[in-house]
Amino acid sequence: MLLAVENTVKFYETGNVKEIPGKQLITSARPEKYSIPEAQTIIRGTLRYQGFPELIRVLLDMGLLSQESHDFLKSFSTPLPWDEATAKTLESSSSSEQDLTWAISFKTSFKDTDKKHRVLAGLRWIGLFFDDAITPRSSALNILCAILEKRMAYEEGERDLVSLQHKFEIEHVDGKHETQTSALCDYGDPKSYSAMAKLVGIPCGVAVMQVLEGELPKELLAPYSPEVCDPLRGVEGVGD
Repeated sequence: MLLAVENTVKFYETGNVKEIPGKQLITSARPEKYSIPEAQTIIRGTLRYQGFPELIRVLLDMGLLSQESHDFLKSFSTPLPWDEATAKTLESSSSSEQDLTWAISFKTSFKDTDKKHRVLAGLRWIGLFFDDAITPRSSALNILCAILEKRMAYEEGERDLVSLQHKFEIEHVDGKHETQTSALCDYGDPKSYSAMAKLVGIPCGVAVMQVLEGELPKELLAPYSPEVCDPLRGVEGVGD
């Protein structure tokens, strides 16, 4: 997901193809083209916690989503404290929280004071202002991922929830309007697979078997046609 924020997207809006550059994506709606030329507007949205887009945009502006290699991040003998790594990444004059905050404000912008405080609280929760040692990796993105793996790991008994809704607003030939909705809700099992692993992994596994058995061609496919979708819908034991 962290890499996806730099991708350029194209989608249909009121019958026209619209494009959003990756650098502007996190501050815009995140729609996606779905190969339905009859549809005038197609939007795929993701629910996030309040402040998520602003936090990710600031991480991007800070350079912490960069895959560029830096020697100062690789040292296994004397790993840098996080505040020093943040200071070097920002080219801050010091690693004090006050100077880091000033450097962040120089690199990015905030809509208002409340959003600034919320983002800074998020950065503080991640650990970017403290002297805990980084996990040495080649790039800023990799050391950020390493600390997020620790901060966001499930605790004992925790589980994830996947919720999905499709809503279609239909206009028939006779002018009649209709709304159709389908929904999915699934919980992970703390003693087994997460809901995300199950709902992503099983379809991928089925698709791999289809390719290996010659039922699907070896090329990039999207699940928009019956020959791709029907085998996924017919999987038994998905809830086991």
